[in-house]
Amino acid sequence: MSMDLDPTAEKVRQWALLRQQNKLLTTRMNKLRDELMEVILLRGDQDEKGSTRLSLTSPVVVGEKTYDELKREARISTTLNEDRALALAVEKNIQAEVVVQVPTIDMDALYEAHASGKVSEEEIDSLFDTTVNYAFKLRDD
Repeated sequence: MSMDLDPTAEKVRQWALLRQQNKLLTTRMNKLRDELMEVILLRGDQDEKGSTRLSLTSPVVVGEKTYDELKREARISTTLNEDRALALAVEKNIQAEVVVQVPTIDMDALYEAHASGKVSEEEIDSLFDTTVNYAFKLRDD
């Protein structure tokens, strides 16, 4: 007697297996990356931008790609520290010049306007956008 597998159950089995393999591969890949970063730091040469490069003694070919160098790339991002900037503005007494007031809705005041009858329920409801996103989940035992 042959047992035909439910096609949906078979797809779930394949998906769960690939997910498990992906988790194992990702963990291994990240461990190798971390170990290689240490090697680059120990043996590589740092450039003026803060990145460190390490040439491989022999190129590594994987598929159509040839790798001959490792790089620990410095990625610099600059953001304004609002607290320090505001403190400087106060210290220098230049708040009027450098601080802008951005109009913001006070939710409590909006609901108070609704409670007092100035804004209808329909008008309040029309102010909110709703977005639905879906996630794929498997329930396991």
